[in-house]
Amino acid sequence: MDARKITLATEPKKVWIEVGVIWLVAIGAILVFKLLAFVPFIKENLWGIAGLVFLFLPIEWLYRRRQDLADFGITWKNFKQGLFWAGVLSAVTFPLYIPAYKLWFAKTGFHFDLPTDFWKEVVGFFLLVALPEEVFYRGYLQTRLDQIFKGRINLLGARVGWGLLIAAAFFAVGHLVEPRPDKLGTFFPGLVFGWLRARTGSIGGAVVFHASCNIWAQILRYGYFGAP
Repeated sequence: MDARKITLATEPKKVWIEVGVIWLVAIGAILVFKLLAFVPFIKENLWGIAGLVFLFLPIEWLYRRRQDLADFGITWKNFKQGLFWAGVLSAVTFPLYIPAYKLWFAKTGFHFDLPTDFWKEVVGFFLLVALPEEVFYRGYLQTRLDQIFKGRINLLGARVGWGLLIAAAFFAVGHLVEPRPDKLGTFFPGLVFGWLRARTGSIGGAVVFHASCNIWAQILRYGYFGAP
């Protein structure tokens, strides 16, 4: 171990307090900014502000504790493998979105229709949503929880345990900053993102698949409801 590192707490109680406080600070900060959304600049950039909160807090904490980010999956390591699995999962799951979308919204008649600046949304989904959330939930939070929950099972080549499930639960509850019960459904893709993190040792594949899911959902939204 690098002598410059500061050893992180390993006692379950201390780890729970640590991750709970950091999660509450992140969610609390985002809620404060939402309350300040009457300010035009904040309203226009709320998406990016939330991303910066999720990105800054865990990285700043780990930096101050002199931790190697690669130990938390925040690395380009095995990115090709992550990209492969993201592609496989997209090919398997994306076709299922269509009947699910029709059933949920009772919509028919898809017409491919994207706004001219859709590329900005694509960039945003990668850099302001998927990357920060995966750094926070699968990089920092899942890794810390895995350090106190030692039991593992082999799931399609990934060694996973309670850390994956609990991180996905935090991920889902965190989405309630937008008070809609259906947001709790993000628990299920959170499990897949966590599996990718465990399978590859990196958040890279999870970032790509996370962003791709959001982009595909947005394409369906515009296709069924029309672009603005």
